[in-house]
Amino acid sequence: MPVREFGERELELLKQVLDSGKLSVLGGGELTPRFEREFAAALGAKYAVAMNSAMSVLHSSVVAAGAGAGDEVLCDPVCVFGAVATMYNNAVPVFVDIKRETWNMDPDLIEEKVTERTKALIVTHVWGLPAEMDRIVQVAHRHNLTVIEDCAHSLFATYKGKCTGTWGDIGSFSFQMSKQLALGDGGMAVTDREDLRDELNLFAGAPTFGSIAHGLHWNYRMTEQTAAIGIGQLERARGYIEGLIEVAELYDQAVRDFPFVTLQRGPAEAVHTFHLWGATFHGESIDDLKAALQEAGANVGVGYTNMPAYKHPLLQERLGYGRGCPLDCPLYGGGHNRYPDDLCPNAEYVLPRILMTGTFGPRDTHAANAEKLHEALHRLA
Repeated sequence: MPVREFGERELELLKQVLDSGKLSVLGGGELTPRFEREFAAALGAKYAVAMNSAMSVLHSSVVAAGAGAGDEVLCDPVCVFGAVATMYNNAVPVFVDIKRETWNMDPDLIEEKVTERTKALIVTHVWGLPAEMDRIVQVAHRHNLTVIEDCAHSLFATYKGKCTGTWGDIGSFSFQMSKQLALGDGGMAVTDREDLRDELNLFAGAPTFGSIAHGLHWNYRMTEQTAAIGIGQLERARGYIEGLIEVAELYDQAVRDFPFVTLQRGPAEAVHTFHLWGATFHGESIDDLKAALQEAGANVGVGYTNMPAYKHPLLQERLGYGRGCPLDCPLYGGGHNRYPDDLCPNAEYVLPRILMTGTFGPRDTHAANAEKLHEALHRLA
């Protein structure tokens, strides 16, 4: 049953922190390094670097990739966070469209977006469904691009038997309270490259905010208290995910009889871990769908943000650092990167048509909700 549990194990680990009197790795705390080691081992990665949020990890990863003013980073258009992380470092997001059935970046469309300015690629495993990482990494590395995986939704999801986050150069994981490993807030980077581990550590490790400035870095350190809870929750996480997969099957069954709804699924080698359950509605009227769901009392959302990432005010209204940066930065040439309509037609088609619901909570609650979803779709059939 996918219900989060915080209990004696977490209290025991928190007591270790309080008894030690060391509430930060900067003061000699030992649980943050332990959490990093155990998380890396669980994913099959060599190194992990703990931070205070996944956005911090994404931003630090863009810096580690060497992308800055006048550079470009390839992003997918469903979730905006890769683009935001790119703009944090004054680089410019360039969007690669998705596949309609997966909502993930289409590997066939990457190469045409690469220019001499491109430094990195950020790929999101949307809702917990792995992207086609073998193909994505092959194209990106052919052009010497750093591959950053946004795994905020995809803890322990696998593609061809390998965990998301370990295919590219850096994997970014979220521990925000809605995620599969929920610590209130927090994030983790994983990598197999020692040079990237060392660069990421400048944003999270002990030396950076001591007495000597080693560079223009941000203080993204995780607290020992968060790491303590993380160790306890990591021990429970695979059990949570087994429950999420079982809950998702209830919703799969609810939509199975309706050809105007297709599940968000990828190749057979992709194991989905369902941070959220999702499907695409292909019927004629989204308004009729919303009305049917409301009449049935189904707790199912429609549309996610209803806009691709490049239509968010941040990009459309140039709400960056002022003076034209980063989108109209003089180093970039300015003015020609306007994110027009139909830039990513598949994303623009899918986003208003997304059916989505959370997967945590008691199984009987989800079973009842799945029945209501089925009832709503039956009204449209």
